[in-house]
Amino acid sequence: MTSSGKKLSPAPTIFGSNEWAEEVERYAPNASARLRAESARREIKAGGAKLAWRPCEAKGSHGTRLPGCRKLYVPLGQEGASVAPYGLVFQLAKTDRGLIWNFIAFGERHPDNPSTRTVYERAHKRLHGRYP
Repeated sequence: MTSSGKKLSPAPTIFGSNEWAEEVERYAPNASARLRAESARREIKAGGAKLAWRPCEAKGSHGTRLPGCRKLYVPLGQEGASVAPYGLVFQLAKTDRGLIWNFIAFGERHPDNPSTRTVYERAHKRLHGRYP
């Protein structure tokens, strides 16, 4: 809200083609993770879904640094690792048209396989050029 009591417009979400290819299209076309990500993207783009934006930890317990980033659990509107195993991570960015939420990572939030990078580690790499 502004000081006049008007609600501010949310920043639009942008899904860059390179980021989408690297993060989502790495999965097979019929893989559950990819289908969930594609469904979430459609819902976000349609604008009808109420999005439960959550802040990422500025300094995560596994060395990730994601200050100012936000996440959405996938499937959208679900809570908990068992029903929302995936996540989308966005970074607020300034463009010549204003602020946007720029998509930076997709993946498992808390993978069972210890060799699988979390979505937060993937986001950290995109921002800092290396895994934590």
